[in-house]
Amino acid sequence: MSTKFQLEILNEHNRLRAQHSAPPLALSQPLCSYSQEWAQTIASRNKLQHRSERKYGENLYACFGKTAISGADAVQSWYQEKKDYTFGQSDPGNNFSKVGHFTQVVWKASRELGVGMAVNGSNVYVVCNYDPAGNYKNQYAANVTPT
Repeated sequence: MSTKFQLEILNEHNRLRAQHSAPPLALSQPLCSYSQEWAQTIASRNKLQHRSERKYGENLYACFGKTAISGADAVQSWYQEKKDYTFGQSDPGNNFSKVGHFTQVVWKASRELGVGMAVNGSNVYVVCNYDPAGNYKNQYAANVTPT
């Protein structure tokens, strides 16, 4: 995976985070290695799935049938969930599956980002890991603020 792709992902995160008064993320090479390992694992399985061990926050993206993607493509797919999010709540409850990627992107307490990307044929898998993880109950109102 190219440094250019990692920086595209990082820059798009930070552009969107700034709109929500969240501090910028820093790219972490150890976290990138961790993300890359999982991206290669799920690409080899040709199956989009989260790690069972939740050591960090994690967002996944896959594009099937096209390998020419930008880092912004993945981040924008997660950010689009903003339309389903209700700001000011302590917890999204049953709506989490529709908004959890968005909230992790802009989660104020997250400080570091890891990026991994792997290809299997014409399918691309992207993994982003966040430290510290976001999406903690009763912490949404403080960590996910409107634009």
